[in-house]
Amino acid sequence: MTNLHRLKTLLLAGIVAILALSPAYAKEKFKVITTFTVIADMAKNVAGDAAEVSSITKPGAEIHEYQPTPGDIKRAQGAQLILANGLNLERWFARFYQHLSGVPEVVVSTGVKPMGITEGPYNGKPNPHAWMSAENALILCR
Repeated sequence: MTNLHRLKTLLLAGIVAILALSPAYAKEKFKVITTFTVIADMAKNVAGDAAEVSSITKPGAEIHEYQPTPGDIKRAQGAQLILANGLNLERWFARFYQHLSGVPEVVVSTGVKPMGITEGPYNGKPNPHAWMSAENALILCR
């Protein structure tokens, strides 16, 4: 496990632990927003009842070329943490994130060794769909 990956894991665990022990936690859950539904599903399974997790995109949305709306920015601004895949999956995310102030971001693919794309115009390039490997999916959930 790389130092950056350990730091990411400790940061996320620390935030959830602090909020779980605070009196405010009883009133309101920790709000996490993700860039797409696969990460949201994983985050819901990891966080359980400790967090309210939602996705910017809807099921079936084209994640690579998604066009965020002003409503997406408003919802994300209300989050306490945003989770992004990285690996250039969400090409729109860097521009989107510039509109958010003070919302911590975790790129869940940090430490992943991407599989290669084996056909088509992207043959030989890293596959950003890291969750398709069980080993990488475990890294995404840490």
